[in-house]
Amino acid sequence: MQLKWSGMFISAVLLCSGCQSMLPKAQGLATATWAAQNYQRQDQLEVQWKDQSFSFLLYQQQKGSKLEMLALTLTGQQLFKLSFDGHKVHVEQRIEQMKLLQFEFVVRDILYATYPNFAQLQQQNVRIETSAQGQEIFINQQHVLNIQQQDDAIELNNLQVPYQMVISRINDGLENTDVESTE
Repeated sequence: MQLKWSGMFISAVLLCSGCQSMLPKAQGLATATWAAQNYQRQDQLEVQWKDQSFSFLLYQQQKGSKLEMLALTLTGQQLFKLSFDGHKVHVEQRIEQMKLLQFEFVVRDILYATYPNFAQLQQQNVRIETSAQGQEIFINQQHVLNIQQQDDAIELNNLQVPYQMVISRINDGLENTDVESTE
């Protein structure tokens, strides 16, 4: 009987690992020309996926060749923390509800929409068509992403997953100002 349960457990593990490998990979993310630099950005993201909608704060910071992203709820609860080294997304922390989220797609789309000249870092498999309505991103001849720049926001439409995202920039925080005290 124990042999039967062990066999079922091993089969379940192999089946689950096979399912993970069947998930589509985000094409157009890894780049051979990723360069070390200093980069920082803060945004509020509003995401619409199927019949669900949610908002969160996203902080991006790159020092050297490692770009880190930290997402918080609007009340300050940490949702996820990850890093990107130019080749792969490394998920460092995430809440249980985001366990199945394909971070490669989210990171790729955010980088195309916000990171300076990210599309130009890609190899020949990426084509960008620019029009008055915005940018259409084609990867391996497949239309995968629409990006529309507004005055105060970026509208992103992923055609593969599909989901919509609105990215609103947050000022870079409080500046250190010297205030003279009068006594």
